[in-house]
Amino acid sequence: MRKLTLLLLTSCIVYGQASATSLYSEDTYQSLIEDPIAKKVGDSVTVLIVEKSSAATNNQSNNDQSLNVGGKFSTSTREEKGSLGLNFGYDGTDTSTRYGKLQAQITVDIIEKDRLGRLRLEGKQKILIDGEEQFISVKGWIRPEHIDQNNNILSTRISQADIEYTGFDNDEPGFFTRFFSWLGF
Repeated sequence: MRKLTLLLLTSCIVYGQASATSLYSEDTYQSLIEDPIAKKVGDSVTVLIVEKSSAATNNQSNNDQSLNVGGKFSTSTREEKGSLGLNFGYDGTDTSTRYGKLQAQITVDIIEKDRLGRLRLEGKQKILIDGEEQFISVKGWIRPEHIDQNNNILSTRISQADIEYTGFDNDEPGFFTRFFSWLGF
């Protein structure tokens, strides 16, 4: 009986070692003490949009036109003089300055991982403010090491970034601007 138990125990050990596999899998491993950082397709990343842009142009023109009409009439005893003048002038300066600043947050998904390990982000968000719809969309490529421990990334770290903000635009020209444009100024 002792030999049979020893034989049975030995065979279990031999067969148990031959079929043993590791319990650790790099693809599914999740640490118990740290938050998971997004690094695979399907994970979400929050993009902190901090974009600024500015441009300026200056156009000066001086258009001075004048028309003068004069006349003189004289007789032997008295002299009468008359003149008529008409002047038209325009001296204009046109300055155009544009400044843009966009600050927002949007959570997007990782939709692709290329052979170099870069991650492709894509996502959009719809916001309704006072009955007007506004949309923010973000697309681009990032490197996983630029994602911080809170799964945030700055928009300035996105390569081939396509950041779009659309919504209600209230930049209609005022009355005087339209009036002078109608006059040709």
